[in-house]
Amino acid sequence: MADSAASAGRRRLAPPLLAAYLLGAGGLVWLAYPLVARWLRWISRMMLYPYPADGLEGTLLSQAHLLWLGKALYQPFERYAFVSSPYPPWHPLILGFADQFAGPHVFWSGRVVSLAAGALVLLAAGALAWYGGRSWAGGLLAVIFLISAPPFALWATRIKPDMYALLWTALGLLCAGLALRRGGRAAGLGLLAALCFALAFFTKQTALAAPLAAGGAMLLADLAVYGRDRSAGLWRAASRRTLAFGLGYVLMVGVVWLLLDGWSGGQFTFHIWTQHRNAAWSLQLMGKYVALLAPYWPMLLLALGVFALARREPVAPLLGCYLLLVPFTLLGAGKTGANHNHLLESLLALALGGGVVFGHALRRPPLAALVAAAVALQLWLCATPPAWYGGELVLRETPERYVAFIRSVPGEVLADDPGLLYMVGKPLRYDDPSGFGPVAFSGLWDQSGLVDDIRQRRFAAILIPPDVDEGSEDVSGRWTPQMLDAIRASYRVLFRDTLTVYVPCE
Repeated sequence: MADSAASAGRRRLAPPLLAAYLLGAGGLVWLAYPLVARWLRWISRMMLYPYPADGLEGTLLSQAHLLWLGKALYQPFERYAFVSSPYPPWHPLILGFADQFAGPHVFWSGRVVSLAAGALVLLAAGALAWYGGRSWAGGLLAVIFLISAPPFALWATRIKPDMYALLWTALGLLCAGLALRRGGRAAGLGLLAALCFALAFFTKQTALAAPLAAGGAMLLADLAVYGRDRSAGLWRAASRRTLAFGLGYVLMVGVVWLLLDGWSGGQFTFHIWTQHRNAAWSLQLMGKYVALLAPYWPMLLLALGVFALARREPVAPLLGCYLLLVPFTLLGAGKTGANHNHLLESLLALALGGGVVFGHALRRPPLAALVAAAVALQLWLCATPPAWYGGELVLRETPERYVAFIRSVPGEVLADDPGLLYMVGKPLRYDDPSGFGPVAFSGLWDQSGLVDDIRQRRFAAILIPPDVDEGSEDVSGRWTPQMLDAIRASYRVLFRDTLTVYVPCE
């Protein structure tokens, strides 16, 4: 009798719920269409842009070639060379494979890797938000929110490991969410989540927030089971899922790390850990990038609703733990050379949390109206990205004049952007100014070889932003005073533009 009454109640609620779903989804599509169309136009332009879009594109392609040619990727620092290799090898492996296929320009295949990873992130995020919110409208919101965020579109069209790492993070969260929903016996899903998170870690070593959140959510689920039945004891309350996930992740990361470190003679740990640890860090720099998250406050308030769902939605504790841990990923934005790629995990957490809450709110029409207003406000804020992004969202000029100049110069060239040298086929002995500047300042790398190269005029030309006639300080931290003094003593300015171009003194 009670069941039939409940069924009748659900039938009475079906039309309002259906109307709420249709209004919610229709409103999302209507509000988001201009945003999505704009970003798709941007992505198409950026994919066809034949010049470096980021200072590390040439560096990472060069290092991928090293790996595919069978040469050591993690090399000891030398006086007369610098190979930075700041990331684990999973992305260079994929990058080198993709580079076997020709495209319209040298950066094409590497950007395809990032773009394909970005598209799969959208699918994984949409699937998890749909699964956790039990609403395809919630999944749609997660997808629209991500694609409307400037950092997502920018880093989906740049050669960098961030989007590829975000893909494995999103897949790991999806597998962990499925494992939590299916209960403690889902050991296979727990192990699959561990594998995805391990691949994220070996793409970018800072991808730690999501596996910690997944482990925390699984432990909380096991503790809840123990709280209901303590007869088995605390240790036996640990589920197969949690054990498979925890042991699997630790073993995968630990064993692969030891193998890589052994094969490289300790250089893997040196490049991945010591080199980054010695880079300069600035609270002001971190604050500049974290401030770019300010327009997303409506989505943050919406995402925090996952904590109210924690008792009845198994995926909610996972996303709640992720929301609590993901701010620690922002610490990397304070490192010299950092960029807004460090915002990507925060945006993923907001998309997932907001999508799940939106899906659940649509079942309660009075609450749905309030949540829909927050979503509309968020999409309106997304329509006017912060002015700080500036020229990164509009291709105002091309560096063709620099490329033509580098081609015309016989011999080796030193440049602030190694991508300009890579596309011309010039050698990259010093492949990463954003990397060697900070470690030269810290004393980790002996810069005397580069300084000697400059003083002996071994470079046919030097192209860097600083003008040595204005002083011996580079605010970006890439070029040390010793390097700039050597340029002043041995080179003269050929012309000044967005870069200062130097040639040897007569």
